[in-house]
Amino acid sequence: MAQAVAIRRLKSEYANLLKNKEPGLFVKPLETNFLHAHFILYGSIFYDTPYEGGVYHGVLKFPSNYPMKPPTVILRTPSGRFEQDKKICFSMSDFHPELWNPMWNIRSILVGLVSFMNSEEITTGGVRATDAHRIMCAKSSLKFCIEKDTLAMELFREELQNLLEQRCQGSEWPPERPKEEEVEKPQMEEKTRRRRIRDRLKDKEEQEKTNEIKEEEQQSNEGSGKNAARNKKKREKEKRKKFANKFFATLEDQVPTFLQRIESHLLKQSLDVSSFYADHVCWRTESMEEYLEIVNALKNSVDNCALLIESEVGGRSIANFKLKKPIVYNSRLVSVIEIPAPKEGRNYKSGLEHVEYVIGNAPSPVNSEVHKDQLQKFMENYTQIRWNTKADDKEINPDVSTKIEIEDFGECSVKFHLVALEEVIEFELRQELEN
Repeated sequence: MAQAVAIRRLKSEYANLLKNKEPGLFVKPLETNFLHAHFILYGSIFYDTPYEGGVYHGVLKFPSNYPMKPPTVILRTPSGRFEQDKKICFSMSDFHPELWNPMWNIRSILVGLVSFMNSEEITTGGVRATDAHRIMCAKSSLKFCIEKDTLAMELFREELQNLLEQRCQGSEWPPERPKEEEVEKPQMEEKTRRRRIRDRLKDKEEQEKTNEIKEEEQQSNEGSGKNAARNKKKREKEKRKKFANKFFATLEDQVPTFLQRIESHLLKQSLDVSSFYADHVCWRTESMEEYLEIVNALKNSVDNCALLIESEVGGRSIANFKLKKPIVYNSRLVSVIEIPAPKEGRNYKSGLEHVEYVIGNAPSPVNSEVHKDQLQKFMENYTQIRWNTKADDKEINPDVSTKIEIEDFGECSVKFHLVALEEVIEFELRQELEN
């Protein structure tokens, strides 16, 4: 009796999903077992994440007393987020029947799974991985579904073949997004547009003045002793927060332009880097005071970024942070920012200084014949570039580089290596623990 209720409910849900299709979400039951709902996830639900461009096949295994109890959730495609073919523990799976709501359905479960996939919470079935590794999994996911997942091809042949045909037309990653239909915007008179801009600016100025007055009043009303010390700390914290937010806004504004100009410059020299993963950009500081101000502000901005490592390299401090909201450039993501202190005796201009691209694969960041061969072949393919090879003999993650001059940023460096910076940091931290 209970199973009959479950099957009736699932048939209704399958029909609803077919009628009201969700972009990038396809669900089909096994003909031999309606309690097993197979799905593929792709497209806009993964935009601006390391999974963009990926195609992921999984299964929901419903109990006979569904919807009173939750399903088992499994992802069959390697993702870098969950163990392949293992049960996933999250609030809407059978690991947590106490949290289950019978009003939830297949659509809400899969939306919840995508949300959990984009988090870093580690539970049973979850794994830690770098963005670079997850991007690599996303790149190979469609091929995996077609060539190694018989069930995926049996159930979703048409969808997978359509995706394959679309991908064959271009080699960039992530794949070009489908163009959205443009909605004609209502015309606005120039006079009206200018008035609205003036009004917004006026409102903003008035708000800033009000905030300044409030701050002055607050400071004048502060007492002495513990309260004064507490209020001082609070003001310093607020100051760091404002500084960090301003720095993040600057990165969001400048990094896309920085990368666009670098890539355009290299393309003129017949070096197309659009398919390579930009694993980090470097923000150079012109003084120790600036370095400390930025690094301390970012260390306290835990909602926006996380410190990967701060260490001494070549006699100066270098801090690396991972942004929780990656910077988007042409559907690509940059999530790691390197901030070095200035070298003693050198005069630097503050700002973006270099970008590093991952051009291949290596089993380890330790320098080996794999690194030497791939870097050498890369340079041989682009003999028109003036290469700097002084770092190709580094013990860890050797690279080759070139310097270019670009508008607004001056002389910049572009480096190429085989292992993403985040993976190198993880490797070095493991080595420290082992030793």
